[in-house]
Amino acid sequence: MIKVIKAHLELFACPTIIVGETDDGCTIYARYRWGNLSVRIDPREDPPLGGAEGTWIYEQQIGGEYDGTLAYMTLVKQTEHLIKWPEEIDK
Repeated sequence: MIKVIKAHLELFACPTIIVGETDDGCTIYARYRWGNLSVRIDPREDPPLGGAEGTWIYEQQIGGEYDGTLAYMTLVKQTEHLIKWPEEIDK
């Protein structure tokens, strides 16, 4: 199980992007666009493009093709089998 110790909202909509840090120092990057949720992880210090070039660990079509906004709690629920997110994201 991947444990995220802190996360913040990078972009709210079109796409929604949430970036965080795992307990072992990796960057985790979640993106929701066109109804597709993807999560990537990058162990590099100061990863390129804020973690967007990391290894894909999750991808799922969860919405319609024009969806681009995702609530944080939806991300948490969709990935709970793989990732333990913080209860809230940093403001």
